[in-house]
Amino acid sequence: MTKDKKDMVIDNYVIWQISDPVEFVKSIGYISEAERRIDAAVYNTVKNTMGTLEQNSIINEKLSGRGKFDKIVTDEVARQLSGYGITVYDVKIKKLDLPVENEETVYERMISEREKIAEQYKAEGECEANKIKNEVDKQVNIIISEAKASAQELIGEGEAEYIRILSEAYSGEKKEFYEYVKTLEAMKASLKGEKTLILPIDSPITKYFRNIDN
Repeated sequence: MTKDKKDMVIDNYVIWQISDPVEFVKSIGYISEAERRIDAAVYNTVKNTMGTLEQNSIINEKLSGRGKFDKIVTDEVARQLSGYGITVYDVKIKKLDLPVENEETVYERMISEREKIAEQYKAEGECEANKIKNEVDKQVNIIISEAKASAQELIGEGEAEYIRILSEAYSGEKKEFYEYVKTLEAMKASLKGEKTLILPIDSPITKYFRNIDN
């Protein structure tokens, strides 16, 4: 019975040797008696050790393969039998089971616990993923904003350069010729179809009509 009052079924095997035959014969004398004492020492030690541990810790210890439980039992059994000319090398759990009536409940609890752990890992992963996504989105928005600002700045510089070039290209007589051409284009667009065009006397277009000889 474990510390949390749960029954378990355990089967052990023991590796031992008669290391001092003289002491062995004087204190015990027979192999059958030695086996009886070893069985009793192992049973009591396993029982007492299990009583200090909860069921889950014993199962997890066995599943992990660390062997801590086995070492505790081995050391204690070896201590108890050292005065009989016997050396105990190892006490191992050969079989660790639950009573049949408890197996399903325990397995369901273990599955539930592992599902909770899995859900926790999943939630932590999703939280971390959202943090990374938000940071990336933030950086992307900053880069886009900076790119748009840089683009607008370049467009402004390009338009200013365009105006400067036009101003230089159409200065003096070239400027008057440019204005004349643009006026003709405006007149052409305005006089399409049957239309009557009324213009003020100071219109850029009117001045060219006024200069036409009748």
